Amino acid sequence: MEYSKLTSSNKNFLKRFSHKKRFLVASKLIEKYNPYTFLDYGTGDGEIIKYLHNVSKKKICLFEPVEKMRENLNVNIKNFSNIKIFEKSEEINKNFFDLISINEVFEHLTLEECKKTLNILKQAGKQNVKLIISVPIEVGLSSLLKNLIRILTNQTHQGTNLKNLIKSVFYFHIDRPNIPYNDSHIGFNYKKFIQFLIVEGIIINKITYSPFNLFKGIANTQIFIEANFND
Repeated sequence: MEYSKLTSSNKNFLKRFSHKKRFLVASKLIEKYNPYTFLDYGTGDGEIIKYLHNVSKKKICLFEPVEKMRENLNVNIKNFSNIKIFEKSEEINKNFFDLISINEVFEHLTLEECKKTLNILKQAGKQNVKLIISVPIEVGLSSLLKNLIRILTNQTHQGTNLKNLIKSVFYFHIDRPNIPYNDSHIGFNYKKFIQFLIVEGIIINKITYSPFNLFKGIANTQIFIEANFND
C-alpha cells in the first residue's frame, strides 16, 4: 500500500485531516526559517514537498532508506531538478544544511538508534543548524481517541490491546520491541522523548501542537519541536 493511503490520502476523514494538517504545520515551520539548504530526514514519499513554496529556489535533499518509499518519492519530485535523494546516511553532505526536518521518525527507533540519528543530523548541519522535529502524541486522552479511530477503521498498530490502551491513557510505561525500526506507535511517550532530547544536548526553542495548538497535549495528534544543538 502507498504510504499516502495511510496518511494524507487515508480513506478516513479524521486521519486524512490530521496528516494533511501536520504537513501544513511542518511546511510553515520550515519556511519560517527560509533555509537555502534544507534536508528532510526520513522523508517517506516526499509529501512535504507539495506543501513548500519556492522549492526551485532552494537546495533540497531528501533522505529515505526504504526502497518502496523511494518509488513513490521519485514520482512526487519528478518535476524538480534541484532535489537530491540520499539512500544511505553516509551519503549525506557534512556541515551543509541550514535546516533539517525529521518528521514522524524518532517514534520508530530504539534509544540507541535515536542517539545515532541525532549524531548524523549534527554532522550534516552547519554550526547553527535549525531542527524541526515532529513525533506523534500516543499518551493521555489523545492516545485513547487515536486508538479508537484505528480500531474502528481496522488500522490498528501492533501491540494494540486493552492493557496497553489503559497504560497509554495514564502515561504508564509500555515495553517496546528492541528492533532497529518499529512500525508501531504503541508505547511511545512524547514527554519522555522531550526529556531525552534535553539530556542529549538539544536546545528546545518552541513547541507547537497539531492540528489544534490551543489544546496542546490533551487532544492533538502530533507535536512539533523547533530546536538546535547546544554547541
